[in-house]
Amino acid sequence: MAGGLALVYGVLGIFNLALGQLALVGGYGTWWLHASGIPLFPSLIGGMVIGTIVTWLTFEIAVAPFYRRDARIPLVTTIAWSMILDAAILLSFEERPRSILPGSKHFLPFDAVRINVEQIILIICTLAFVCGVAWVLHATPFGRKVRATVQHADAARSLGISSSLLHRIVFIGSGILAACGGIYIGIDQNLTPTLAFPVTIKAYAAVIAGGKDNFWGTILAAYVIAMIEQFAVGTPWWFGNYISAGYQSVVALLFIIIVLLIKPTGLFSKTMRTT
Repeated sequence: MAGGLALVYGVLGIFNLALGQLALVGGYGTWWLHASGIPLFPSLIGGMVIGTIVTWLTFEIAVAPFYRRDARIPLVTTIAWSMILDAAILLSFEERPRSILPGSKHFLPFDAVRINVEQIILIICTLAFVCGVAWVLHATPFGRKVRATVQHADAARSLGISSSLLHRIVFIGSGILAACGGIYIGIDQNLTPTLAFPVTIKAYAAVIAGGKDNFWGTILAAYVIAMIEQFAVGTPWWFGNYISAGYQSVVALLFIIIVLLIKPTGLFSKTMRTT
């Protein structure tokens, strides 16, 4: 999700504040299909398709009419759209937690660490997605156009790169990644309508910490934030107690503050010559 957000900012120069809701759309779509009796794999594909459609609607309604006028306008429009999606999700699925794979997980003990088979599969799928994005960005003509637009949008347009089509593809691609994130949450934990905002904050924390102009820095920062969160609530501190899991989301916010104090441009931001 953070990587998709970084691509959207690098190519379009905007932030999508409805990202968490798009993730929940993918997760809830998969849950609904699977609960209706459809096998898991087709349900996963269906959830991503639903997320893709809603992302396309998000771009056409809340982004496309405004972002060329002023990059700050989509901040307002995507907030409004996120509230609409929040209401739609709440009306459709209520407040009860939903799990795509309910029931007990298959745990594999590794000394003091417990990990289940489903989590191992999600880790492998994540690595496959990252490798796929890397291949698209660095080994295809489309990826070269994306990187050229990120580095210098005006020069890319002067070379004949169609910005409108590129913007749509990148934005919809970010929504597909967000839908995958929501599906991951629904498999590993539970889906609730209140998850959208915390998920969005964590994704933004990774983008800010990694550097808004650095896709791979964002990916690395996302892993750093995730590890810090897990160690913060899973490690006994000097006062002899564990930190409650309810404070886990605070870690991302503290991480943003510390990074901005140390290096406001991000830990892995690129320095470009302007003369």
